[in-house]
Amino acid sequence: MSTDRLASEEDATMTGDLASTYATTALAQLGRVVEEQRDAIARGGAAIATALSSGGILHAYGTGHSRSVALELVARAGGLVPTNLLSIKDLVLWGGRPPESIRDPKLEREPGVAEAVLALHDVRPGDVMVIASNSGINPAVVEMARLVRERTVPVIAIGSVEHSRTMPSRDAAGTTLFDHADVVVDTLTPLGDAVVPLPTGDHACGTSTLSAVLVAQLLVAHAMEDLDRRGVHVPVYRSMNTSGADTPNAEAERAWAARLRPVEA
Repeated sequence: MSTDRLASEEDATMTGDLASTYATTALAQLGRVVEEQRDAIARGGAAIATALSSGGILHAYGTGHSRSVALELVARAGGLVPTNLLSIKDLVLWGGRPPESIRDPKLEREPGVAEAVLALHDVRPGDVMVIASNSGINPAVVEMARLVRERTVPVIAIGSVEHSRTMPSRDAAGTTLFDHADVVVDTLTPLGDAVVPLPTGDHACGTSTLSAVLVAQLLVAHAMEDLDRRGVHVPVYRSMNTSGADTPNAEAERAWAARLRPVEA
């Protein structure tokens, strides 16, 4: 068990304030990510800038709750325009499968899912991909990283190194997402994700998504800074809920439109 979790449990025992325990623990974790993952985040940002400066696309992929991390990078206010989201639900939206075929939350454990999703997207050399997974042990993310790197597309992995090292891989080759990544950004999330101790002995309130979303935005910030140093302009989205945003957003998308899947069908 991590030192941070032990400290949070002691605090909870003394104060009985679980919400305060979560806030303190989560904020401490975010602070550690900013400091301890600074170099990895900078390398990831540089990889994104390199791809975008040569006309490539930033692809983002995640399964389970990590889907929200991938979504954080794609088609959102303040985000880079040439971004594309990959998701298991694409098998229904674009692949013609019936909805019931993807309803099992354990689908990410099945071999072949990543290959089927990847086949629905135009991922090519010169692009870059961010793959988010707290555990990094399921075939849907391990295979995606392997397949993408076979296309010489760099992979930036976001997830918990502690969790990945502690639990056995479900991939047939026994490898994890982090074994196939060019850059690994550790969210420093403890094994099991939840950090607030309960009287029953269980834990509640996860930090993996919170930490990973911070990493995603830091990657974007570093990429933009790197692009600026290179003198390369890559447009960002304006909030579609502000006046006059639709036209400039549509104009900015036009250069990459053939390669970007709509986030919502």
